[in-house]
Amino acid sequence: MARERTTDRESQRVWEDGNRDRIEDLSLEDLLEKKLTTTLSGVDTELEYACGLFHEIISMVERILIKMALKKTNKVQVAAAHFLGINRNTLRKKIKDLKIKMP
Repeated sequence: MARERTTDRESQRVWEDGNRDRIEDLSLEDLLEKKLTTTLSGVDTELEYACGLFHEIISMVERILIKMALKKTNKVQVAAAHFLGINRNTLRKKIKDLKIKMP
């Protein structure tokens, strides 16, 4: 039997549990849980690089959210902060800390 090909448009993926889920049908929480479960399954909790994992993942998510908010608001930081529900000074600090490039 020919192997089924998956296109980007279909956004299908076989997860560890063998279930076939369409990515766009998953909630964000379910998608993150599945991806983190797959990613972290091979991480040894005793290794030094596993330390700080929480901060690393939170920073990654913050970076993505801030970049998307800035794009959505045409890089208007006050509007992006309002969209994210954070203070504009907090946004500016996060942009600096996360090394997000601004024009």
